[in-house]
Amino acid sequence: MSKEIEEVIQDHEREGKYFNYNDIKTFALDRGSGEVVLCVPRVPTSSFLYRKVIDSLAEKHRRGVSVDLPGLGLTDRPEDFDYVFNNFADFLTDCLQELRIEKFHLVVHDIGGPVGFALAAKNL
Repeated sequence: MSKEIEEVIQDHEREGKYFNYNDIKTFALDRGSGEVVLCVPRVPTSSFLYRKVIDSLAEKHRRGVSVDLPGLGLTDRPEDFDYVFNNFADFLTDCLQELRIEKFHLVVHDIGGPVGFALAAKNL
């Protein structure tokens, strides 16, 4: 990996935070305050996709959040996790509780759509 790429990843990592959920070290961008806008990245990308959107939301007095799903981005890649859309949605549901988020606006992109729509259906 080139030094330039390593620096970009390190900068991204410094902008976010880690938390543990069910023994999975999970990375999230979480900035701003106000109404929450949850940005679900497409599979197989990460919160890096939404970094500028999260910044813009924070500037507009919103709390922008994007969580790296298991096996993607900076979140752990557990061997025993079932990597299907429905399980990603369950994982996000639990992460929302960990982040103390009860209500949110939902933004999805590309293959993140099925994850986001399953999340919405589970949280009606």
